[in-house]
Amino acid sequence: MALNIPQQPNMPNMAEAQDKASSIFGKIKDLFASPLTATIVILAFIMGYFFEWWTVAIAAFIGGAIFGKSSGETFGKGMAAVTTLWLLMTWYYHFTTQGILSNKIAQILPVGGNVGALIAATAFIGGLVGGWGAMSGFLVRNLFRK
Repeated sequence: MALNIPQQPNMPNMAEAQDKASSIFGKIKDLFASPLTATIVILAFIMGYFFEWWTVAIAAFIGGAIFGKSSGETFGKGMAAVTTLWLLMTWYYHFTTQGILSNKIAQILPVGGNVGALIAATAFIGGLVGGWGAMSGFLVRNLFRK
């Protein structure tokens, strides 16, 4: 008579789990702690304060032209930089106006009055503009390389 001993499920190795976690945090650190991201955030903040919203694309273009290493990395870092900046700025304006401005804009635009969706859409659109601007700067720089 054979004994049916239930097998234990494969438990993940603790070292593997820590390596995976440190890998994720390392990638996030590389994404945000780079000269490209810092340049884009600083230039976009300054230019956005004095000029129109679309000047973040010019800031990202400059950052991508100077510090870009590959088109994919430059797009990702440009998008992360501007998304983070715009997310922080929209939260700031939302909380300083006690939500009055955000609620009125959310009622006008087709987000169903949902302020969270408005903030997310704003940050995503800004991120796309920043990513494309940074990647464009990198690609234009590569046009003039030998």
